[in-house]
Amino acid sequence: MGECISSGRGLQMPNYVTVKCQRFVIENHGVLYPYFLGAADAKELINVSEAPSFAPDTEHSSIAGEVLKTPMAHWQRPVIADKVKTIAENFDLVGELMPNPVLLAVNPLKSIEVSEDLSGNGIRSGLWTIKLPIPENVDDKPLWIIDGQHRLKGMAQTNLVTSPLPFVLLHGEEGQYFPGTLAKIFAQVTTEATSLNKIHEAWMQFTFELDKYANKSPEYRALRTTALLCSSGTLGSKPNPFYGKIQFNPEIDARFIHPGGFRYDVTEFSDLLEKWFFDSLGGPHQFTELELATEISSALTALKAVVTSDVKRSAFFGDSGEQKYFRDGFIVGVCQYLVNNGAPADWVEVLKSLNFDKTDWDVTTWVNGTGGRAGNVSKKIAFKCFSQIFKLAALPTGTKDICDYLRGKNAYLKVDYQLLDDKNKLIPKSGQTILVDLTGREKDILPLPTNARYIKITSPCANVGPVSIALDAQPFAENYKFDSFKKGRILEPSEIKTLKKKLGLKIRAEFYGDVAMQKQITFTFND
Repeated sequence: MGECISSGRGLQMPNYVTVKCQRFVIENHGVLYPYFLGAADAKELINVSEAPSFAPDTEHSSIAGEVLKTPMAHWQRPVIADKVKTIAENFDLVGELMPNPVLLAVNPLKSIEVSEDLSGNGIRSGLWTIKLPIPENVDDKPLWIIDGQHRLKGMAQTNLVTSPLPFVLLHGEEGQYFPGTLAKIFAQVTTEATSLNKIHEAWMQFTFELDKYANKSPEYRALRTTALLCSSGTLGSKPNPFYGKIQFNPEIDARFIHPGGFRYDVTEFSDLLEKWFFDSLGGPHQFTELELATEISSALTALKAVVTSDVKRSAFFGDSGEQKYFRDGFIVGVCQYLVNNGAPADWVEVLKSLNFDKTDWDVTTWVNGTGGRAGNVSKKIAFKCFSQIFKLAALPTGTKDICDYLRGKNAYLKVDYQLLDDKNKLIPKSGQTILVDLTGREKDILPLPTNARYIKITSPCANVGPVSIALDAQPFAENYKFDSFKKGRILEPSEIKTLKKKLGLKIRAEFYGDVAMQKQITFTFND
C-alpha cells in the first residue's frame, strides 16, 4: 500500500499518476460508500489534485452567480499561501514527519481508472491500482482535496522530503459521492484552526441544498433572491444597484451602493428576506425569486430618485447621519408591501404617497444613539414602523412622515377598565377604554368609578419600545409594574382605600434612537 508510480519520467511530463491502495467500504442505511487508503509523493499527487476553492480576490458577483449553478465549481475557502510556505519549510527540517492523511475525492464530473490487482490464477492481492490522468488545465484535475489542501500543497513544495503522504480517497463507481455529499463532508471534517466563515458556510450549504436550505425552504428562496440581486447587472431591463455589492466573498468587504449605505453580506440580506417576505408569503400575491429581486432593485432605485435633499446627511445614504436600521427597515417595508399589496405600478409613486420626498432625513438633530441596548430597541421599532406604513401603504393618522412617527407622534397607551361587583366578578358590558397620549401633557388625571377595579394597560403602538411603570409612592413595588397591568390587574377595595382612592403611576416609554419620555398618570376612584 502506498507505492506511487508515474510513467514517462524525464523531460516529458507523465500523462497519469498511478497509485496502489487498499479498498474499504462503509455501509450506511443500505448504501455502500467505498474509499481507498494509500500514500503517494505529494509532488506527484499535486498534479492530479486541487481544492475546489474560490480565490481571495474573486468578485462578489462571480461567487453569487456561481452559487446559482449546480454543481458549483469553487466552493472551498481560498488557500493561505503563508500557511503552505510554513508547512513546506517545517517539513524540510530533520525529524519532521507528516503521518496525518489528506482527504481526497474524485470530482463527480471526472473519471478515473480503478482495477483490482489479481495474481495470475485470479487470487486477490488486497491491493487496487488507480490511474489518475494529469490534465493541462488545473480545473480539470480529477481529484478534489476535501481536507488538507495546505498539507498537500506544502509537502509538494518541499525541497528535501520525498516521503509518501498518506491519503484517503473517496470514490464509488455508482455515483455515491454527489457534490453536495462531498461539500457536507468538507464542512464536517475540515481541520482548519477556525470554523467556516458564516458567509461561506451559508452559500455553500445553499448551493448543495444542505440543512435549512433543503427542499426549497424559505431560507433557500431568500438566499437565491440575494444571489440574483448580487449577480445580475440588470433586472427588469434596468440597471441593478445591488450588482456586485452584496458580500459573498468573505475575503472582500461588502461595497456601499452609490451614493452610500445599503451595504450587506449575504447572510444579513437573506435573513431580512426570509423573515419579512418568504415566512409571511401567502394569499394572492406570489413572487418568484427573480421577480422579488427585480422589485427590490426597482424600489431602491426609486428611493435614490426620491430622496435627493441633503443626501450626504440622510439616514439612508449619508456618511454622518447614516442609520442602518432605516436601511434595513426600508427593505422590510418593501417586502411587506409586496406580500400585502402585490407589485406596484411605480415605486416612486408609492414613496411619494408616504411623503418620502418631503421628509427631512437628517435625523442627527433628534437621534441620541443606536448602540448597545438602544440599538436593539431602535431596530425593533424601525422594523415595526416601516412594516406598518408599507403594509398599509399609508402613514398613521396625524403623522406627516415616518420620522415624525418614529419620534413618538401619536404614541399612546391603551387603558381598559371594567367594573367589579362585591364578589370580584366582572360586571358585563361595563368595560371602557381610555387612550393615554404619551407625548402630550406630563401629567394626566383619569377619574374612574369606585368599583372600576379591573385595570389593564397595554402598549399597542408600533413606534413605542419598552414601557416601564412604577407606583409613585412605592417605586419598587412589584405588583404595580407594567407586566402586572399588561395582563390585567384587580385592585381590592382595601387596596384602593390604602391608596386614598388615588393610583399614581410613573410611566417611562422608549422610542427610536435612545429617546425616552416620562409621564405621570393618576387614576382617581370616585363614588
